[in-house]
Amino acid sequence: MATVTNFDPQTARAQFEERLGSLEADTNRCFWKIPGGPGEAYFPPVFYAFATIDYFSGYWAGWNDPAGDRTKRQTVRLVDFMVEYLGYDQRASKIAVAIWRHKLMHTAQPRVLRSRNGIDQFTWETGIQLKDHVTLSATGKPNEFMVRFDSYAVVCDLRQGVFGRTGYLADLCASRDLQQRYLTCFNEMENYTVNA
Repeated sequence: MATVTNFDPQTARAQFEERLGSLEADTNRCFWKIPGGPGEAYFPPVFYAFATIDYFSGYWAGWNDPAGDRTKRQTVRLVDFMVEYLGYDQRASKIAVAIWRHKLMHTAQPRVLRSRNGIDQFTWETGIQLKDHVTLSATGKPNEFMVRFDSYAVVCDLRQGVFGRTGYLADLCASRDLQQRYLTCFNEMENYTVNA
């Protein structure tokens, strides 16, 4: 694909709508009640939700730069996007990214985490219609906190965070800097090569 040099808001809107529509449809499928079926599938929509947050945060930051710009490092940009556009708490977002984006992705399941100071422990719960979505809630055990991830709630939060009046798309359409970051990320994603 040729390098795209001009930002088109209609293209961005359609692209973002397609991505969120796919997340919504797949999340709904994971919770269909099928008689005699295997039951709900909790991890796939969480994984796809974090992949989608990663996708939007990549456009917002202008992709990855692990050696240079700190704001483009994957975890930093994921957390910052979640705080800025989804309205989540920063510490809870950081723990959520560690549990579900990194542990679920790399070890095939979320894990209980411990703080580096050895004092706090973080557990997890995922499902639908959960209270205290993406917040740190005390479990009743000393220094133990739970981060809950409600698959339907995050889809709604993403839709509002991207398409809302003060969402990412509105900021993108109003800012030449964000448009340049978007184009940098778009061209990176659309022009992958492989040495095969």
